[in-house]
Amino acid sequence: MRDLVQAGLHDTVRPSNYTMDCFVTSEIGHNDVITKCRPGAGTTGTGAYVGVGPCQNLTYIGALRPRVAIICDSRLDNMIEHLMFKMLIERANDPLDYLLMLFSRVIEDRPPSSLMSEPEGLIAALDSGIPDPAAHRDTLAWLHSEAKRRWEFDHWHLDRLTRLYGEFFQRQLDITAVNKECADALGSPKLRDVILARNTQGRNFHFLTDGNRFSYVRQMHLNDRILPLVGNFSSATSIELINGLLAQFGELADTIYLSNIEDHVLGRYVLGPHGVASEPNPDGEFTGSWAHSYAELVDRLSALHTAPDAMLLRFIYQGERWGRSVGDDLEPTVSRLQTFFHSWGRKPASLLDTCL
Repeated sequence: MRDLVQAGLHDTVRPSNYTMDCFVTSEIGHNDVITKCRPGAGTTGTGAYVGVGPCQNLTYIGALRPRVAIICDSRLDNMIEHLMFKMLIERANDPLDYLLMLFSRVIEDRPPSSLMSEPEGLIAALDSGIPDPAAHRDTLAWLHSEAKRRWEFDHWHLDRLTRLYGEFFQRQLDITAVNKECADALGSPKLRDVILARNTQGRNFHFLTDGNRFSYVRQMHLNDRILPLVGNFSSATSIELINGLLAQFGELADTIYLSNIEDHVLGRYVLGPHGVASEPNPDGEFTGSWAHSYAELVDRLSALHTAPDAMLLRFIYQGERWGRSVGDDLEPTVSRLQTFFHSWGRKPASLLDTCL
């Protein structure tokens, strides 16, 4: 893993057209996704998970129980943040320990575990703690020391780590994917909302709300089986790297999580500091350069070494197509990967067509 991190810290990859910060997920539909594709009763785990983005991947890992997970994102900060999560999770005994370190909070009277068996109890326990600047300084110093020892972070990378860890201290559970002004304009959920979210059956699958899910993620980290890398799903080089890692672990990808990168590849909207700055291609139509970029993405996906029954997890913003409303804010679309390829082979005119 050391070599993989070193390559990400110092190599350049083909840039994507997403340049905003993405501190935490803005998707609260993860419970619906997991309901549709979690392992059956008695199943010990799945193959390989390949995803993109920040903390939502840990929730999918905890619930889907892959044997190896590869997180490929074009933003260096995303890799640094995942390494921060890794260090804190490995140090924590349980979800509350992790959250107290992540948000630099101290708690005098720790509640019994029985009071934290539901998501609301865990959040109440965290809320009973107090943000502590001294705890923040001490943990940050430890993170710096570990990052230098384990992956040879230089001053620039340590500065990025400081900024990322500082966001969690400053914004606490109100932290959102983007800056506060942009999040307010978009109505983005806060991390508190994400952790507490339930599906229509009242189920919650967040990795921090169940000791077994947290333990699975922690063990995966301890065994260096959650691998963050700097890459781009539209890059042949990145796909070759992922395939090489899959071969190294003797696995095939059976879960591919794209988040909402399709929206960005097709220019459905461009985010700015104050919200949506423009909508070059709001309907996600496959025309001109948009068609070329999306076809390239599909080609790269088809080159991934995947299991025959691999699942594709996608999130898209709402739109209208053929007089029908598609999606609801960031609504998940879950399908077999081969079903998606079949839809693409029918030459759809818009991204929304592939979701109908």
